[in-house]
Amino acid sequence: MKKYLAIFLCLAVVAFASVMFVGCNQTTTEDLISDARYGIYDGQTEGFNATFVYGLREDPYKMDGISNKKVEFGVVSVVFNSDLSEEDEINYTLTIGEETYSGTLEKSPYSNEYMANIGKSCDDNSTISLSVTLNSEQPVTIEMQNKNSTWNINFERAKEIGLEALKDDIAEIEDKGESYEIYVKIVGNQSSNFGTYYWIVSVVSPSTRHNVTISPTSEEILVKN
Repeated sequence: MKKYLAIFLCLAVVAFASVMFVGCNQTTTEDLISDARYGIYDGQTEGFNATFVYGLREDPYKMDGISNKKVEFGVVSVVFNSDLSEEDEINYTLTIGEETYSGTLEKSPYSNEYMANIGKSCDDNSTISLSVTLNSEQPVTIEMQNKNSTWNINFERAKEIGLEALKDDIAEIEDKGESYEIYVKIVGNQSSNFGTYYWIVSVVSPSTRHNVTISPTSEEILVKN
């Protein structure tokens, strides 16, 4: 009897250890998120408009179905109302509370935005100002206002709505044995429709990409593709 009891206890310990091992190595939804944009600030003057988007994203950043380690980011984006030349130099100073970040804005190869990543996120209730200097002109400073704090749909809810809408697509990816990563982004058209934003939740595998566009003021799904 003691022999059988000892065998039973050994098997129980092995089974418990196996469960613990599997539990510790399970991949969670958070592990699969490669771009988490928690919020956005914006502001504008007669000469330009600007946004500041912040959160966590993978590094290196590559839409390949594999989610890498996450780092903080905070991207400044400025769009001027007049055309600039390649010789123009645009410097910025971003102040978040007591912290100041400064540098040069670089032209995006994909749009007319001038951008910089300060490598830091922030809170929705932060006090943010942005100063922009074009060449040797006087700097222009604007106070940035948080936009997402008044939305009905926050990051977490947008993620839930998006993943629920894409659950069949995710199941197909898993059935094929492919890996995938998740993007939960705040997007807008800074040039033609400044101040209007949407949530976009994307699921990306090595062979497919599926997206859901969500209104920030309701749970309405505007586009699914």
